[in-house]
Amino acid sequence: MDELVELCRKCHRLAPFTNYNGNTFSAIARAMIEGLDIPIEQAVIARSLASHIVAGVASDEEVRAFKEFCASLG
Repeated sequence: MDELVELCRKCHRLAPFTNYNGNTFSAIARAMIEGLDIPIEQAVIARSLASHIVAGVASDEEVRAFKEFCASLG
């Protein structure tokens, strides 16, 4: 999951689209998280963190929390 979010972040930075670029790649990351069999509370937090990472506005703490979440998935 961490690799997918990083790929979406890199694609966002390349700016292949002129409008709503961040929304496009954040939506991909959020959709992948929605497909996980995890409690809704975790999914909400993970989707938010992933969106921040893709958009490039995540703090170091948010990135670390998302990586820990991904590691907990096994």
